[in-house]
Amino acid sequence: MKDKVDFFVDGRMSAEILRVLSAFDRPSRLHYPTTLFSADEAYAGSCTAKSTIYSANIAAGLMLAQFAKWLRGLPVEPDVQVNLLACELSVAEA
Repeated sequence: MKDKVDFFVDGRMSAEILRVLSAFDRPSRLHYPTTLFSADEAYAGSCTAKSTIYSANIAAGLMLAQFAKWLRGLPVEPDVQVNLLACELSVAEA
């Protein structure tokens, strides 16, 4: 997909921890592959933690917000992490 789309967004979550990655320019497209990992390296949370629906809804909203900003030509954050339990928001540059 990397050479076929102008904007790509990837939402990840485990319980109340969310991460939204956006690839839309050269630096963010170079950053995105550095965030990938194999399945055996993934955190294996409990079944209830994996199905925290309100977290999925928040992640979806953040993904849509990034897309809306990109459509309007506004600055887009390439890497956003949210810890809902600790009420922490981290934004990393690509």
